Parts: sequence; C-alpha cells; structure tokens
Amino acid sequence: MLASLKFVEKFISLPKVTKNININGNPISISSFDIEKINPLLTRQGFEVDGFIIKGEGLETVVVGRIEKTEPHPNASKLQICQVNVGNNIINQIICGAKNARQGLYVAVALPSTKLPNNLEIKSSKIRDIDSNGMLCSREELGLPIKTDTDGDGIWEIEEDSQGGVSSSVLIHQLGKPIFEVLGISDIILELSVTPNRPDMLCHEGISKELTAAFTYANIPFKLNENNNYSNKVTITEEKIKHDAINHSSVNCAGISFSAENHLGAPAFFMLIDSIQVKPSPAWLRNLIENLGQNSINNVVDASNYILLAHGQPSHAFDLEKISSQDPKIKKLILRKAKQGEKFTGLDGKERELNETDEVISDIEGTQGLLGVLGGEHSKVTETTKKIVVEFANPNPVSVRRSSRRHARQTDASFMFEKGIDASARYQAAAEYLGLISNEQSIKPIYCGTVHSQNPNKKPEIKTEFPKIEIEFNSLAQEKILGANIVDFDKQLNILKSLGFELSSTSSQAFKVTVPSWRSHDIVGEADLVEEFIRVVGIDSVPSTPMISPSNVSYDDPHYKYLEKISARCTSLGYNEVISLHFMRTDDYEKLGLKSILSLGEPVALLNPIIGDEPLLHNTLIPDLLRKVTRNLGYGTKSGQLFHSCRTFQNYDVSGKRVFIENGKSIGLQNDFNQKIDDNLEYHYSQGYAYSREKTQEGRPVETPRLAGVAFGNKTEKTWQNSSETNWSLHDIIGHVYDLITNLGSEISVVKISDTNEISSETKFHPFARALHPGRRVGFYILDENNQSVSLGWAGELHPKTMRNYDIDVSCFVFEINIAVLMRSLSKPKIVKKRTAVTQRFPTISRDFAFLIDDNVTAKQLNEVITKSLEPLIINETPAILQSVNIFDIYKGKNIAENKKSVAFHISLEPTERTFNDKDIQKITNTVIKAVTSELRGELRG
Repeated sequence: MLASLKFVEKFISLPKVTKNININGNPISISSFDIEKINPLLTRQGFEVDGFIIKGEGLETVVVGRIEKTEPHPNASKLQICQVNVGNNIINQIICGAKNARQGLYVAVALPSTKLPNNLEIKSSKIRDIDSNGMLCSREELGLPIKTDTDGDGIWEIEEDSQGGVSSSVLIHQLGKPIFEVLGISDIILELSVTPNRPDMLCHEGISKELTAAFTYANIPFKLNENNNYSNKVTITEEKIKHDAINHSSVNCAGISFSAENHLGAPAFFMLIDSIQVKPSPAWLRNLIENLGQNSINNVVDASNYILLAHGQPSHAFDLEKISSQDPKIKKLILRKAKQGEKFTGLDGKERELNETDEVISDIEGTQGLLGVLGGEHSKVTETTKKIVVEFANPNPVSVRRSSRRHARQTDASFMFEKGIDASARYQAAAEYLGLISNEQSIKPIYCGTVHSQNPNKKPEIKTEFPKIEIEFNSLAQEKILGANIVDFDKQLNILKSLGFELSSTSSQAFKVTVPSWRSHDIVGEADLVEEFIRVVGIDSVPSTPMISPSNVSYDDPHYKYLEKISARCTSLGYNEVISLHFMRTDDYEKLGLKSILSLGEPVALLNPIIGDEPLLHNTLIPDLLRKVTRNLGYGTKSGQLFHSCRTFQNYDVSGKRVFIENGKSIGLQNDFNQKIDDNLEYHYSQGYAYSREKTQEGRPVETPRLAGVAFGNKTEKTWQNSSETNWSLHDIIGHVYDLITNLGSEISVVKISDTNEISSETKFHPFARALHPGRRVGFYILDENNQSVSLGWAGELHPKTMRNYDIDVSCFVFEINIAVLMRSLSKPKIVKKRTAVTQRFPTISRDFAFLIDDNVTAKQLNEVITKSLEPLIINETPAILQSVNIFDIYKGKNIAENKKSVAFHISLEPTERTFNDKDIQKITNTVIKAVTSELRGELRG
C-alpha cells in the first residue's frame, strides 16, 4: 500500500520538521513531515513501513524562474539565449533549445550543481561559445509523468494548471524558491505492509484514523480536518442519494431514460449526472494521484480514483450516450455472467476472451466492463462526454479475484473488492464523487438521480441494512486475555474511542462497544478489542509469561488430523519429509516416459513463474522428489527415504470445465493443452477437493492432496554386524503403503499394472507404468463410498531409462497415492461385525498335509479349494468352525519336477457341538485330500 502523507493530511494534521537550505546565497526554510515520529507509530500498530520516498528530495535547487528576455543564438539556429530571473532580481543566462521558451514564461530552472533524476549534473558551461548557467527543465527531466496532450514536448510551463502548476499571480512572489514546494508536489510516500484483515487501511482515511489513535496515546498534538469532504459543498446529500437508490428503478437524464438489470445477486446502484465538463484534472488532483503512481486521465476519471484512494470506495463512470440500445432514448446496463468465448476490450486497449465464471456489466450489444476489475474501452469517458452513469456495485470478492487472476489484471479497485470494502459507506462515496466534480467545474453539473438495479423478479438488488456489531467489554478483559494489567480501563476506553468505536456505559466497569462499519470484517469479540488497545500501547508492553496450562489442539480442518497422522506414520517408517514449492518442468512427462503432457491431467501454466524453468503447477509430486534424490546423491548421500505430502493442481474445475482457456500460451503449449484428456484414474480431476471448505469450487483449478515417497540406495549398509548390504524391494514399498492405509482404518488390494491397454483380470492399465520397471510395478485399489473399486495409487521401481533421465545411479523405488480418494473411502460408513466371546468347550483338532502341485497354483486358490470342500461337511456332519488354513512350507528343487512345487499346510478346526472321534477326523482328512487331488491335480506326499 502506497500512502501519501500529503493526502493523509487532508484528514488529520501531521507533525512536521523544518530544514534550512541556501539557494543563491539566500536562506530558505522548507517544512517536511516528521517521519521519525510517524513511521514508528504505524509500525507499532501493526503496519510496518517497508520504505519511503521523499518527492523532491535532492531537487531543492530546481527553482521557479521567469524568462525576462530571449534572443537567437548567434551560432545555432535552433537555440535561444534566455535571460532568466531566478529570484532577488538575479538574472542567469541559460541556453535553451525548446520551441516554447518565450519572454514572460514561468519555468523550472535547475541551477548549477543540481543533479537531475537521470543523473545529469548541471554545471556552468559554454554552449557554442556562449555562457549558460543552468537548465530550463521539462517535467520528464524532473522525473514527473508526461501527458503529451497537455504537457507538450517542450519545457514545463509551470503557470498552467493542467500541467500541475499554479497561476502567475502566485509565481511572481515565489521566484527563486524550490519548485516542488511552490507547486505542492513535495510529499513523502510510505510503502506500508497491510495485513489481509485490515482492508480499511488501503485508503488514506483509514490511515488517518490509525494515526488519530496513535497521536492521542502518544500526546502528539493534532487537529482533525472536519470539513474536508467535498459533499459538504453541494446540496445533494448522502440521504438524498440513498432515498433515490431505494425508490427509483429508472431515471430520466436530459431526455434519456436509464435502468439496470441485475442477474448476479450483487447489490448495485447507479448515479446519473448531466452537463459534465470533461477536461484535464486540476493541478492539485493531478499531482496527488501521480505521486501515488497513477496516471492522470481527466477530471471525471481522476475523481473516481480520488474517492478510491481517499475512502477505499471503488466506482466507475460510463458515458451514458455510448451505451448501446435499440432506442437511443432508452438505455440499460445489465449485470450478468459472461458468455463463454465472449470478447471484451478493456480500458488498457487489450482484447480478452471471457468465460462463464466472469461477471460483467453489459449493454444489449456486449460487455462494457469486467465487474470490479476493469472498465471497457467502448463506453469510456472522453472530452466529448456530457452525461455519465456512475456505477457503485458490491461484487462478490471471490468472483473478482478469479477474474483478476485469470486475466492477469489487478487494479486498485479489484484489490479493494478482494479484501472487502465498507459497503455502508457507498452512498456517502456517491455524494463525495458528485461534490468533487461539482467543485472542479465552472458550470455546475446536474444531478439527474440515482437508481437501484433490479433482479429478474423486478425487485431492488440493493443493500440498505447494515447491522452493527455490539460487544460487551469490561475491565477484567485485559487481565483475562493478556495475563497482566498494562493499561488503565479509562485509557483502554479512550483508545477504542479514538479508533472509531462507539461506547455506551452499562456499569462503571462495563461498556457496550459498537464496532465501526469499516472494522466489521475483523472485530467480532472481546479479545479483538483487547488487541486494539494493546496495538496502540505496543505489544512489547506485554510481559513474557511461560505457558503453564495444558492445551488441546482443535483442528480447524477436519481432514488435517489424517494428514498429520499420515506424515507421522511416514516418519515412523523411516522417511524424511520434503518441503518444497508447487512447481514442475515442462519436460518432466518426457523424462518419466509418459505418453503425453496430459497423461496425468492438464497442468496449470503460470504467467509469471518464480522459477524460470519450472512454469507449471505440479500435478504429480514424483519429479520434485527425484530431483531431491539427485541432489542427495550429488552431496554424497547414497541411501535414504523421502516423502512429500501436499496439493497438486489441474486446469479443470469440479464440473469438468477448463479454468484458464489460454492455459499454456505463455510457454507455447496452448495447443498441447487444448487436447482431450483421458480418464486417467486417480489423476482425473474428479478425484480432487478432499479438504476444501469453500461453498463453491466452480471456476477454480482442482486441488488434489497427494502423498509420494521414494526409497533409494540400500535398505541397510554393510557393517561389522552385516556381512553385505540389503537392497530395497518392491515388497518393502508395498508393505509401507499397506501400513499407511491400514493405520488409517482402510483396506487396499494390490494388482499388477501395465503401460498398455492390453489388460487381464490380474493386470490393469496405469499411465505411470511407463516410468517403472516392467516386472516391478503395482497399483493400489480401494473401495469408495459407493463400494466401488477405484484406483488409489501405485508403487514400483524406476525404469533404468527414467533413472538416467534424472541422473540417478542407484536403485530407486517410488510410490504415490491420492489422499482425496483415501479420505472419501474413510468417510464411508463402516460395517461393524458383531462378535460374541464364548468359552471353548471342545478340543481343537488340527492336521498337517503336504502335496506336490503345479507351480502356477497360488496360495489363494489352495485356500479357496480347501475352505469350499469342508463347508458341507462341517455344517451337516461334523459341526465345527474352520479356524485357519496356513501354509508353512514351500519347496522347489532337488527331487521335485521342474513345473512342480511341494506345499505343506496346516488346518485347524474347533468343534461346536461335540468332541470329534477318529471317524470324524478321518472324514475331514479324506475330504481335504480328495479336493486338492481332484481340483488342483495335487499328489499327496508321504
């Protein structure tokens, strides 16, 4: 936030210091703001002064002069010899080449020894054999903005009001004095750091309110400028504008009927003014806004900027006669959503393509403004404008932020709307705007009226009720919250009052405090009031006291405890956490061997990336982890485990719409990103938004929380205890992932994955399989809230080619899972099995078997055959519970055929109705032997 102390002084007087300088042998006193007093106070109250600029510093020897006489240079046809009065009737001869140099002209004279902003040092010299003692300057040479239409291309004519000067009747008494002081351009511009909860400090009135409290407590004399509002100079009051806005849906302005439709639900009203005189802004206004880095346009546009800078109230003026309509006598503006692909040319002359999430102001032909962000070129105010419509809308801050970011255009107005404006002051802002332009016109403008916008039900879309926040505050609050008595209760109340809070006594030690409208965004309770007065007193006044009472952590985000639990579990498994930025490179998909840049969804390209070669927001965490492995290897760390848990991003919202239409244009990938994406399992945009709490996600890139890990090098190193190293295996990584998931109370299934679409019942396709070793890669599947099996993630050993691409020369196993899918699985209702504890009444029987079976028979198949064969027997003949079927030995080798293996297993049954006899046990044994022999072609071994 740039703050002009000269601007602040329109609301409150500021302490000053005086310094003396010598110009042409004459002592001159110059008054300046005392920043040694002001800056510490603002910093103490929470608004750090990051820096400041003193306008006119070093240019004190640029003085007011008057050309008394000119004559042609004898040796140069384009030069003139000017005799210039620089004060006290001292005449300096100065050679000048400007065409507008003439007798009687008041000019800016840089005396010898002056150093200009362009580092040019002025010295007495000879120009074509003629002495020249000084320089006649243009605005540009003094570091001031140039308007070609009013400033011309010659030297600065400082008696011209449109050029930021003052009249000759004033200048005649100011010869030889510093020009920045005489013209009122001298100023101190502070760069304030404003916290997001204080949008009221984004205007100069807000800064003056903070300084009022600071000066009051510090006993620094000051005076409030009560009559600083221009609305005091006109008869149209805030109450009149509010009354008209509430009661009128249309208004007639010099024969043109105007109304407004509103399809957005955003409160808005419009003020119409006739007989406007559009001209260059007066010098005081031009100098004020140019000192704050803005361009002066004309008196009407600059008036809007003044109201914004002064009071934090954005507005926009349209030329009424330029609004398109079928009948030129009937005009209408419409607040609506933009149409997909609609074109809009802004005041900056740039054409933009809009989408359905943008909010606009339009007429019947097209968009006239991007609501809350930027006005349109077609209906802008120019010197031919006679009638204007001034819009005062309260657009949705989220919508303004989205449009501002999407179109890479942040204005002062959009920034204010994003942070939050004082909506109750909109009517006063309209009155102030009318008063300002009336004050600067010779012929007073005509107020036609104010209208509200109408929603589709023909009802007023306008905000008129602004409930006040009242807080009970007593003398015990300070000690309860701060743990100490720092300020007397009377001083607490005085500070709150100086900050604009209204107080009403309920008892001698208790008050009801009414929060001012401009602080309604962040003051909600008693603790906030304590914070207010302690800011003014100084936080260093609070003594440091150790915490002695235990506290319980309450998670703001219900999913946060799961994320913390996952991270803690990763740490317990030996992984070290990586904290990194959210960026990736455009060639990472190639290094990973993926099919295309869209294999894992469409990444979001940054318009102004922090890291030049990482212009994409990542949609997978793996590339960053692999670069960390490469760095560790380069530093000599040959083994390790790393994990990263954070969000990834895609250029789709939850409804499947692309967010940034020109995504990738800045890096030449727009055509690549325009291609259709595949249904890429857990990387699909529909699998995101696990922990977002906003009401709507439309128009925002999908955010998907993911967890990725990497184990590289050896699992254990060779030591005196270990004769050789132990390598990581895929089973280790599967075990880690299984541990993480079961630790959270869920279950997963593991399947092989392939990089082709030729899949079977035991193998499934996965886009990341291309990056992994063909024989060492698996996918993880989990049941979602609908009991459907969905892809959760994958694990595997890196393909040798992938390892070479990332300069990794040791074995490397990686995994990545989608936390959003896991969270949804955890949220589904759990099936709780009823368990009854009973005392076992009959002895358990167990038997061991050994069979020679085919090598391709799995343990799962063996278990299923045995269980299925015993079910009829234990239900109908030998009532029992099959407790377990456990394989305890598998042997392949000597005396075993090549395609065979010996499997030994143990079965255990618990009788439920009687003790088994030899006959019962023999039936069970025969059943098992028959099932394995017939169904699995097994051969019983002796």
